[in-house]
Amino acid sequence: MTHKDQVLKAVRAAFEQEPRINLHKYPVRMDFSDGVLTVEGEVEHVAAKKLALELALAVPGVTGIVDRLHVRRPPT
Repeated sequence: MTHKDQVLKAVRAAFEQEPRINLHKYPVRMDFSDGVLTVEGEVEHVAAKKLALELALAVPGVTGIVDRLHVRRPPT
């Protein structure tokens, strides 16, 4: 397993263990290169977005994040 794969697996595992980040309902795409993790997709609320970024930065090897997460608009 490459370093990239290890980092992506660790980030995904951290997201899956956090119930406020629902990857089944709101899938997040990720890529990792040169210490920078790119996350993109939609999350349910601002708290989930902040938590996802904090969890990702806590993974060894992640030195920066490109944040392309969007908060889902509430139904009107």
